[in-house]
Amino acid sequence: MRMLNRVFVLSLSLLLTSVLAPSVARAQAPQYPPQQQPGYPQPQPSTPGYPQQQAYPQPGYPQQEQAPGYPQQQTYPQPGYPQQQAYPQPGYPQQQAYPQPGYPQQQAPGYPQGGAPPAAYYAPPPAYPPPPVTEPQYEASARPAARRGLVFLPYIGFQSVVGSGSSGYSTGFHMGGLLGGHIGPFFSINGELTLDVMNPDTGSSGIDVTQVFVDLTLSPLFHFGVPYVEFVVGPKLGMFFYGASETYPSSYGYYNSSGDYTGYGLAYGFTAGAFFPLGRIALGALLNFTGRSPSEICFTPSGGSEECNDSPSGSDLKEITFSFALLL
Repeated sequence: MRMLNRVFVLSLSLLLTSVLAPSVARAQAPQYPPQQQPGYPQPQPSTPGYPQQQAYPQPGYPQQEQAPGYPQQQTYPQPGYPQQQAYPQPGYPQQQAYPQPGYPQQQAPGYPQGGAPPAAYYAPPPAYPPPPVTEPQYEASARPAARRGLVFLPYIGFQSVVGSGSSGYSTGFHMGGLLGGHIGPFFSINGELTLDVMNPDTGSSGIDVTQVFVDLTLSPLFHFGVPYVEFVVGPKLGMFFYGASETYPSSYGYYNSSGDYTGYGLAYGFTAGAFFPLGRIALGALLNFTGRSPSEICFTPSGGSEECNDSPSGSDLKEITFSFALLL
């Protein structure tokens, strides 16, 4: 009987030892924080007396829903994931959502876009008014522009014979023109055509004398200028053609030399002028000297045959002309 009691006590001791030993070992072992398992979010411990911090969703796991009866908290997207549209809870005002950098802002269907534009916008600067339209003003330039291309110089004026034969003439009519082109800004080659209607003094009544000279010359010009004035000067050389008609009364008898005269010869001289520029044209005046040396003179009396003299004697007919001109 005593042996059975010892066996029972020993079995009960072993049973209590096996039950209480793990609890004692666990209590005596050092406490360590739990290890983070890979692929699972780590729980954030909460400190007593402080509100719980916002938990951010981990990549690859859906966000937990907000408990009913509380306003929805502002969530921020994780890098690399598009922003999800948050919808307001019934009974709570919608919060202003701000777009994240690199993600386009989406508008929730059925809700107006929240938030007013910032008050720091500045109005665009006012546009400058267009300049007023004015009519172009044409003024005389201080220095004439260098001319190019065509030269056209018409003139009209009067002429006066000078020299030994000047006593038999009065002031006559003079007109003509030059036409040519520029060779460089200061030189031009021109051809000149001149018409001179002479005014001979007859000295008595009953005598009718008409004389006309036509000159065809080469007249180059040099062009230069000073402020507000342009000058031209140049020689001329060519030929002249002469025509005259003389009628005398019958009372002259033997000395009656009525008839027609023709002739030609060498014309020479020079031209000088001054012009005042008005844009691309210029107004001015010309002074010319012309000498005529006859080479042949022919006379055809009334009712007779023509007689020519290819070696006429006498001095050259010289004249000075003044004319108003337009330079184009």
